[in-house]
Amino acid sequence: MNEDLECELLIIGAGLSGLSAAYEALAYAKDIVIVDENRIYQGTTASTTAKITAQHGYIYDDLIKTFGTITAKKYYEFNTRGLKRIEEIITKENIACDFQIVNGYLFAYKEEEEKNVEAEARAYQELGIQGEIVKIDTRISPHKALKLANQANFNPEKYLKRITDILLVHKVRIFENTRIIDVYENETPEAITSERKLIKAKRIIIASHYPIYKGFNFYFMKMIPQISYSILSGPTDLEIENANYINTISNPALGLRFVKSDEGRLLNISGASHDAKTFISYIKQAEFLKEYGKKNFGISDYPYVWCTQDYTTTDYLPLIGRVTKNIYLMASYNKWGMSTAIGGALVIKDLITLNYSKFAHILRPERLKLNKKIFTYNLGMIGTLLKTRNIPRRKIIKLTPETGKVTKLGMKRVGIYKDKNHKLYLVDVTCPHMRCGLRYNPIEKTYDCKCHGSRFDYTGKLLDGPARRDLYKIEIEDVKSYLNLLNENK
Repeated sequence: MNEDLECELLIIGAGLSGLSAAYEALAYAKDIVIVDENRIYQGTTASTTAKITAQHGYIYDDLIKTFGTITAKKYYEFNTRGLKRIEEIITKENIACDFQIVNGYLFAYKEEEEKNVEAEARAYQELGIQGEIVKIDTRISPHKALKLANQANFNPEKYLKRITDILLVHKVRIFENTRIIDVYENETPEAITSERKLIKAKRIIIASHYPIYKGFNFYFMKMIPQISYSILSGPTDLEIENANYINTISNPALGLRFVKSDEGRLLNISGASHDAKTFISYIKQAEFLKEYGKKNFGISDYPYVWCTQDYTTTDYLPLIGRVTKNIYLMASYNKWGMSTAIGGALVIKDLITLNYSKFAHILRPERLKLNKKIFTYNLGMIGTLLKTRNIPRRKIIKLTPETGKVTKLGMKRVGIYKDKNHKLYLVDVTCPHMRCGLRYNPIEKTYDCKCHGSRFDYTGKLLDGPARRDLYKIEIEDVKSYLNLLNENK
């Protein structure tokens, strides 16, 4: 976007959340603008395992204990509504996106997890959710599992390509590579881009992965960035039920599903999740999934490996709703973005058209529930910050093509990346948000902040998180001059 704009509705973020909000807005807004700081549906949406489900791991027993049965039941209804809505849209718009209805299974990976399966089954019964304890294929797990029928999965890229085409037919304006750095409400809501262009709108929906709104500038205290890993096999003839599978604990977390492709059926194994602040090898976590796949299914070849970052809230409910009279927010889906994004778009639509949603109270973005998690996470952040700044000095750095490292030159933290043509990219790996030191992610080829989740590509371009600008680029000649100066001072 290279000029000031005015519109009826501005949507910030063009992943599943933003595009779904725009699709629902076709019923009530005639002039819609969508902006994304990168490319449409290429951020977190592109890294999803695409399970559309209300079975979000071991959650309903915890929700009942924390909030009571009314909130827990509303959470289930909210996500089921999202699941049904996406099926309605696929049918109505005749979208070929590999959508399939499957069973969902919450399984015990270890024997001691069976008590979680039983507790969740009791929660289902209390909430009127039709689940049953069963046994699944022993290659996944020989222990108990909780079955929930009529869940789904699909190909989100195929789905969103069609949704985008529909939006363009309705004259929706979509701008890529347009970063919003501030949103506020005067007489009407306004947004400012990094190029200092102004967008005035009657309403704004913030659907970016991390919220862009200074009026609620403590999101970093109640949103915890988490890293998850995913591997995808080549074609397999495994005779295992085509379903969604997930175990009950986060250490280790395991999720499975089969993926349709032109080559045949592929096995997707995901999980090995951890808080972003954890100092752990990215490669080691991916290897854990590969080893599980090799040991349990005899598959040793996984040509596709990736990792993704999601935000979880400290109370496990997403942040969706109205933040001012005419500004709305959708964020922090706790790694369950498919049903939550679609359900969230419906909540925003209800609030705008009806000024009411039965789910608004439990999802309201301004809430702050004081619990053990919010204190332990934030009190530990000082130690995390100090640890991120402890970066080793390396006398010799050896880089093969398409690899990177973080080192220290004098007092400066520097990230160095070599591309396939042997060109070097140097950046200052100090996070612009709160000055934490970044770490290189060899799987995604990004620089990641372990404090609050900002992520940058190897050129220094901001991809995600609370940071508002790119990393400073360092020229090779500047490094040479700097090193010469250091030698002279010695």
